[in-house]
Amino acid sequence: MTNLRHNQSGLTIVELSIALSITVVLLGIVVSFSVDKLQQTNIQNFQYQLLSNAQRGLDTITNDIRIASAADDNNRYMDPYAPGAPTNELSWASNTTTLVLAIAAKDNHRNIIFDDAHDYVSAKNNAIYYLSGTSVYRRELADSVTGNTATTTCPAAHATSSCPADSDLLDNVSSFSIKYYNDQNQQVTPSNARSIQLSVILLVHKYNRNITASYTTRMVFRNG
Repeated sequence: MTNLRHNQSGLTIVELSIALSITVVLLGIVVSFSVDKLQQTNIQNFQYQLLSNAQRGLDTITNDIRIASAADDNNRYMDPYAPGAPTNELSWASNTTTLVLAIAAKDNHRNIIFDDAHDYVSAKNNAIYYLSGTSVYRRELADSVTGNTATTTCPAAHATSSCPADSDLLDNVSSFSIKYYNDQNQQVTPSNARSIQLSVILLVHKYNRNITASYTTRMVFRNG
């Protein structure tokens, strides 16, 4: 029987095999760590993107709250696509998932249009924010007053050149909630609110896990 020996050229076949096996294991560990690290970085980046989307969407609503005069209990103008239509075309209602804002109508020069200039009562448009499926949309219902630059919008399936589609503000929404507060920081009915708090959670299933981002903001009516 021939004994395995070191030869002048280096390692034996057995030693080379052991060294190769160890190298493969170490490489596997390094690759696995690198992949996990890369995936974790991608998850964090995606989560940051979700948070940015949430912030941008809610900030759009708070900008309208800031310039609005109040939250309406219901829409002021007939809407054939309101939740209770055709029976009730005034069935948009401010609640925990829907917000109906009264915003002053403006002309081409961005001047407020008044119904009663003597008492500074302006004509109002309705901006309606609502959750449908996993998206938050903005609908506009424009007052028919002369000179109003606002345009009434419609659901995307019914959009036309004269009634463009509602704005899609947020997608991948798993939760959207609205709270109404008075000057004493007490929750009140929408029409009695002095400020409004908005909260949203976005959720996407990616990299074999649920990735979420939440954002809450609050704005006071400055034109009330």
